[in-house]
Amino acid sequence: MPSEPTVLRTVIIEDNAVLLDLLTGMLAGIEGVSVVGHAASEAEALALVRATRPQLAIVDLELRGSSGLGVLAAFQQTPDEYGAPLAIVFSNHAHPIVQSRCLALGARAFFDKSFQMDDLLDFVQATARAL
Repeated sequence: MPSEPTVLRTVIIEDNAVLLDLLTGMLAGIEGVSVVGHAASEAEALALVRATRPQLAIVDLELRGSSGLGVLAAFQQTPDEYGAPLAIVFSNHAHPIVQSRCLALGARAFFDKSFQMDDLLDFVQATARAL
């Protein structure tokens, strides 16, 4: 009996509806990736991740009424509560100090929305293939 293919369960934490739709569509084209939910604020994101236990979280830093830094900090401080997802940041705020802060909070990678969409998609595809 063949086993089911492994799927990279992914959440998108992004408050821009246009970018969310674009990113969701692009991820749908990657074999082995399933977007299991999205959130627009820190509170929504933490509840979503707690409920869905994704393997990957794509986190924007500027969220509705909150910050992705809080999401990263929660993942780092209480990994058992959130299933320790691999977190990557996708943001316009790509100053080296901001990137360093994100990496210190456990983000595996940082991608600039302005010009690194392809790099982000390559990273997700490589992660899905490695499962």
